[in-house]
Amino acid sequence: MHENRQFTLDTSDQRILNEVQCDLRRSPEDIAEAAGISVSSYRRRLKRLRDAGIIEREVAIVKAGRLGIEVIVMVSLNEERGAAYDRLKRTYRASPHVTQCYSVTGDADLILHVQMPDMASFESWIEANIIEDPAIKRCTSHVVYSRVKFDTAVRF
Repeated sequence: MHENRQFTLDTSDQRILNEVQCDLRRSPEDIAEAAGISVSSYRRRLKRLRDAGIIEREVAIVKAGRLGIEVIVMVSLNEERGAAYDRLKRTYRASPHVTQCYSVTGDADLILHVQMPDMASFESWIEANIIEDPAIKRCTSHVVYSRVKFDTAVRF
């Protein structure tokens, strides 16, 4: 991949990205038509977008709430740099329950999106991975009861 290389998107690339972010399961013919280009141009451009790392990966999105609970956890550290900070980032990257982890500015240092089968599992996880960790000053957990908006697409 060429992640550090600057990549310029023209309007056809933008239309392709808008279409494939909605539903990549459609046929190449349908996507090309919606993007206003030929099928061969679509395939060539899609390959170029993948090779350039613009399209990082293609995934299935599981319906929220079907497999447990979602919790947003805001973590404040004693120090937001150093070995403990790096260790926590490695821990959260490796955790199958942490679906997203952001290093942020503001009151929290890290914001985690955690997916758990149930509240008892979350309680065990947060005790072992947050509360008992001496590098963590405090945390705040927010159980998601509904998604007002959830979209993974970057629009052009």
